[in-house]
Amino acid sequence: MKLPMGARILVVDDSPTIRKVVSAILQARSYEALVANDGQQALEMLATNSVDLVLVDFVMPRMNGYQFCRALRSTDTLKQTPVVLMSAKGDHIRGQFLRRTGALDAITKPFDAHGLLAVVEGALKKQRQGVTRADLDAAGPMAAEGEAAADVVRPSLLSAELDPSRRRLRAAKEFARALADIVVPELVASNGGSGVTSDTITQAIVHAVTPESMGALTSLLRTLDFGATKREVLAGDVSVISISEVLQMLELARQTGALSVATRGSEVTLYLRRGDLDLAMSRGMRDEFLISRYLVDNGVVTREQLDALLAERSDPPKLLGRRLVERGLVTEEQIREALKCQSSELVYETVRWKTGWFSFILGASHLAADEARLGLSTSALSVEGFRRVDEWRLIEGSFDFNDVLYKDEGLVERIGDHPLTKLERSIIDAIDGKRTVREVVDESHGSSFETCKAVFQFLNSRVVRRKDS
Repeated sequence: MKLPMGARILVVDDSPTIRKVVSAILQARSYEALVANDGQQALEMLATNSVDLVLVDFVMPRMNGYQFCRALRSTDTLKQTPVVLMSAKGDHIRGQFLRRTGALDAITKPFDAHGLLAVVEGALKKQRQGVTRADLDAAGPMAAEGEAAADVVRPSLLSAELDPSRRRLRAAKEFARALADIVVPELVASNGGSGVTSDTITQAIVHAVTPESMGALTSLLRTLDFGATKREVLAGDVSVISISEVLQMLELARQTGALSVATRGSEVTLYLRRGDLDLAMSRGMRDEFLISRYLVDNGVVTREQLDALLAERSDPPKLLGRRLVERGLVTEEQIREALKCQSSELVYETVRWKTGWFSFILGASHLAADEARLGLSTSALSVEGFRRVDEWRLIEGSFDFNDVLYKDEGLVERIGDHPLTKLERSIIDAIDGKRTVREVVDESHGSSFETCKAVFQFLNSRVVRRKDS
């Protein structure tokens, strides 16, 4: 049975990015989404707004999900409002929360668009049928867990003007002048000075290069990467439409192809199959995004083994993973796990980018992606990427990358009873009273995000301090 669209849903979460992602997923399904940043604000909104369903986070400031549900059930006009819990990965409170609050269902973060819509539609269906939490508990464990199944709408790719005309015109002229700087001297020299001046050629190039011609050239160069038969069907400015929104659109539309994202000399290409991510590949990215780092972090190989293998020439050239498997140093499954980590972190990184250009080539593929077929949910990756954006904002506001760090040896000794992780130990070892935060990050050879997060925690616990503090 198809459910009527247009239900009004209140999204309650203290993360602005989570609210944005969930609202976008709901609106793409033709639901009306309201948002609140904690339980208290949600109750205030419900006093003047009727809703069909509430999606509520469990951990929030001021009033958490549990307190919100208790207040909801104690209010006569609101106690029948259906609730679905959004809990963080690793929470062990799902069953208890459902029983004690009357919530109809729960979904674990990070979740994908299809999973979220399935739970929402299942909860709305139960609500329309008059099913309560007590009914589900009485029916037994299987019914209590819910059996929602969504008939997911797959909209066509939306066509829209993705970049303002002024930005396009300025970019075209900047491109033309840069092209002229390279081409004009060669043309003047080859012409032998027979009346054609550099100014004349420059003006001709600037006049010829328009946003339309530059767009056609960019599209042509991009499609050449994947073959002349492939076509660019979507492109735009990252500052206007975010990569998470593009990924959500492509996932809901179940599209297959290559989404390339470029900024400041770095490029990431995401190979999608029916909306899921099969593999992410990159150019010009920092060494922390090389697959070798993930293999070392996972304890699969040592850095010395990798260095020895890389020092040898491969004829014909082969991917590092393939060479490691052939040498018996790793298994196919270990390579696959490293590729999952690498591809996930490349998505997290592109979600952070505030400037750049994206391009989607319909049907484009790569042999490595066809072989990997990771099948990762892009919306789940986007949600985790947004969570990291929030954490990055907090972390980066707590120190400057040029700050020199030193450690409190007495406190370091005291934490000896609580074993440090490999990354935490490498950070403590790198902090010597001379290195800056940036140098400590580089020395740790790990993820910048995880390293900075650990530094942030060490600073808060006063185990580590800034030189001037």
